[in-house]
Amino acid sequence: MKLSDNKIVKLYESGLSAKQISDYLDLSCFKVRRSLKLQSIPMRSQSNASRMLHITKFGKKPYCLKSQLTQEEDHLRTAGIMLYWGEGTKSGNSVVFSNSDPQMIKLFLKFLRNICGVDNSRLRILLHLYHDQNEKQLKNFWSKITGISINQFSKSYIHIAKGGNYKKISEYGTVSLRYSDKELLNMLNNWIDGYRMPK
Repeated sequence: MKLSDNKIVKLYESGLSAKQISDYLDLSCFKVRRSLKLQSIPMRSQSNASRMLHITKFGKKPYCLKSQLTQEEDHLRTAGIMLYWGEGTKSGNSVVFSNSDPQMIKLFLKFLRNICGVDNSRLRILLHLYHDQNEKQLKNFWSKITGISINQFSKSYIHIAKGGNYKKISEYGTVSLRYSDKELLNMLNNWIDGYRMPK
């Protein structure tokens, strides 16, 4: 095995992409990929490659799952799984939890932060509200509730009401919490599967 081949494997296993390795070693991407293939190193999936690029190139911290849980933390873990089973998006590449109840949002965030160890700077919020609600006030409300900066809010989605008591139902609007990480989403789905009853 050439020294460069050994170096390529070590760099790839450290999390660097083929493009990053080619730039670092001044080799073509073709040579890097060919070396990995010849050494039977499986290439990452597209979602995992994107995740590793965010970590290695842009310095975004990965989640850090807590392994040793107290009884209280184990209850929190169970609560977070149940909340996501009921209100979370199961497909895609991100953990997305939507609700209009501030207490549910706070509890799920506590689960993400304390049990899953997510980086707060990577959390995003999408606010759903109606056209006659005050967007600025609602953003300030949810920012205070969640501890997430308004700079981390996406462009709000404004609904057009067709009558009824929508204001009472959605007094604070609805928020969608998003944490972009396919691996964490897979983990949550696996936890949910562990609670499913046999058919």
